[in-house]
Amino acid sequence: MKRMLVMLLALILMGCAVCASAEEYVTLAQLREQAKQGWNETYTAMGREVVADVEMGWFPEAEACPLVSVDPYTIDKDDERLDKWRALPHSIIYDDLSDSISIDVTDHSKHQLVPPVSWYGKWLQDNFRYYGGEVPDREAEDCDITYNEFLNLVEADVFEFTGLTLDDFYIDEVWVVSPSYKGIKVNGEYVRGDKLTATGGYHVFAKQLVEGVPVFGSHPAGAKGHIQYGYYMPEYRYFTIQTVENPVNIEADLPLLSFDSFKGKLEELIDAGNLRGVDAMRFGYGTCKDGDKWKLVPVWMVTCGYSKNPKSDKNVLPYTDEDGTVVAPIGYDEYYFNAQTGEMLETYSISATEYGLPMPKVLTWDDVK
Repeated sequence: MKRMLVMLLALILMGCAVCASAEEYVTLAQLREQAKQGWNETYTAMGREVVADVEMGWFPEAEACPLVSVDPYTIDKDDERLDKWRALPHSIIYDDLSDSISIDVTDHSKHQLVPPVSWYGKWLQDNFRYYGGEVPDREAEDCDITYNEFLNLVEADVFEFTGLTLDDFYIDEVWVVSPSYKGIKVNGEYVRGDKLTATGGYHVFAKQLVEGVPVFGSHPAGAKGHIQYGYYMPEYRYFTIQTVENPVNIEADLPLLSFDSFKGKLEELIDAGNLRGVDAMRFGYGTCKDGDKWKLVPVWMVTCGYSKNPKSDKNVLPYTDEDGTVVAPIGYDEYYFNAQTGEMLETYSISATEYGLPMPKVLTWDDVK
């Protein structure tokens, strides 16, 4: 009996050794090449068909992925750089946030030709969206600046408040928006009627690059490491700066799960019945709270349908409503996964306006040899 127990223990240990050896670790440069294979497969798990038809987002071009310590962005309420914004009519400065600065200039009398209370019925506005660094192929209607001039304006304001240029960011998304018009039905279709707003405009959403790697933060509603800027006219614009600063490399280069190894971790969640579909993957940094410090930890941000209850048949994937609207139900979201272990990192609330990811154990190359 004792001999059987010893043999059983040996088999268990051998199994663990096989599992450990199956984990392959690579550099960021190697992972970039591996990710080009993509992921397009269909699985059957717990009686459900699960589709992984993955759009691979822009991958950082850096050679290494260090562990980095950072500070959140801060600005004093009495900072003289805010004086010119305070002097503008119809300006609002949100300077009471823990890690960002937001400024709105909204003179509705200049931008709105018709008061919104009179916008009864159908109204039309074109919104052309560009993703993944794509450059817009059009200018905003009736706007007083071109897209390139808009970028110059964005860079000037961001540089004034942070010392960063647009080379320190990856432009993730751009909107080119038309003025709003009253909708008039002609031959069964709505066409433009009276103009409701004076100009079209531009919006840009960009992720900060630290060591060439984009910072995803920890929550869409409060994501450290980004800027957002919208412009229609000098009297109608806004921006938010929520960058990180004072980066210090703690570990020069971290080992990362190979693409197949990481995919295997997600396949385990598919087999367990938790993961119901995978639509997109992006590699970057998550912001993790480590005591009183912030660390940038490598993560995969995965857009997917996820259920904590594998037995639940509640839909967690997008669907099209009767009116043609695409609906994203609860459970379909962007989830953060540790790029070293494949473990899901769940966002937690630090305060009403600040979020973080739990600090995982960080593996070094010595740990995985």
